[in-house]
Amino acid sequence: MSIEALAHYTRGMSTLFFVMWTLNIYRYRRRNRMMQLMFIAVCYLTFGFLKDVVFLFPRFMTDEFVENIVILTDAICTPFLCAFFLEATRPGVVTPRRLLLGVLVFAAFLPAYIILRSPVVLAVCYAASFACSTLTFLVITRYVSRYNQCIADNYSYTQDLSVTWVAGCAAAYSAWFIVYFLCFNEATWTGEVFFDLFSITVWTVMWRFSRRHHVITEMLGKEVTIGMLPSDEQEKGNPPQSDEEDQPQKKNTSRDVFFIHALNQKMEVDKIYLDPRLSLSDLALAVGSNRSYLSEFINGRGKSFYDFVNEYRIAEACRIIDSASSLEKLTLADVATRSGFNSISSFNRYFYRVKGMTPTAYRRFHLLEPGSGQE
Repeated sequence: MSIEALAHYTRGMSTLFFVMWTLNIYRYRRRNRMMQLMFIAVCYLTFGFLKDVVFLFPRFMTDEFVENIVILTDAICTPFLCAFFLEATRPGVVTPRRLLLGVLVFAAFLPAYIILRSPVVLAVCYAASFACSTLTFLVITRYVSRYNQCIADNYSYTQDLSVTWVAGCAAAYSAWFIVYFLCFNEATWTGEVFFDLFSITVWTVMWRFSRRHHVITEMLGKEVTIGMLPSDEQEKGNPPQSDEEDQPQKKNTSRDVFFIHALNQKMEVDKIYLDPRLSLSDLALAVGSNRSYLSEFINGRGKSFYDFVNEYRIAEACRIIDSASSLEKLTLADVATRSGFNSISSFNRYFYRVKGMTPTAYRRFHLLEPGSGQE
């Protein structure tokens, strides 16, 4: 098989890949705005591969003008992909007006090139695409950190909520853009093969993560600030009352005692942490408090909500392991589920963080101890 024949094969394979991806993602497009942007971007990528059928006609196969028009058309996809990354890490930041403005900027290169017929237009378009993708990557690295911290402060699980994968995919997209430039600036059949295979790999990974990701609707369109408002009155927007307004500290002390008692009741007796989807708002409601007061209480002990709840879960997991007999067929996945974790990976990671050993090592150590349940 010649390299040219292989290039035609991989081009057909990648085109079919994007067509199938478009059909598959169609049913996810209304899940959230992030998936809407993903759907639009994939549709345009599919169009980008389908439009290359023009090169099957001999008169266009070596026409530099047509080739440059195709490249400039591909560049219009840049704002769609950058918008997807931004929306994934900062829900609500991408508005229709901002997206339209970005698309119009890149679409303007097409008529500019048709009128001027200058390679400078193509060079400026390449530079703009590279600058846009690089700037997006730099911005979302900051957004990723803030988003993940907000998740840790408000939710007791991070599986399929963390957006760390977005930073990796954004870096892969930047690499994809560089590969595109290198492969098509001086087009070769080898470059075509490499680009097609690289494209399938990058977008497969992106599809896998984006499909599993759950956007927290409470974070859409606004910043979530945790642990800043310590009282019910402040949370409602009322100013704090001064000491002169007859607010004895005894009242606050009584409230604290009641709050701690209610929190211990829910965590140690009712074991509300066994719900893998427990959120800060859920626990606040259960103890008769508000989210800000509860967050301040937890953060004041140097912990995030994620740490606070998962410490109870690890203690429960140890209790389950300690009480299990050597003959009981209890898998670590069972222990993770019964202690409130929604994934074995989160369980393993946090168990090691708290206990300094893996769950497997802990169970083995327990079974070897005298009187550890062996009859």
